Amino acid sequence: METLIILALAIVVGLILFRPFSKKELDEYNDKDNWSNMGF
Repeated sequence: METLIILALAIVVGLILFRPFSKKELDEYNDKDNWSNMGF
């Protein structure tokens, strides 16, 4: 039972971290003007 829970958590974390990025997110990431808003 414990193994099943750990496996489920690993799958959920993997899906969140490695999900395909949407076009909007990639555009925001590639937009150099956004870096000035991050406080650097």
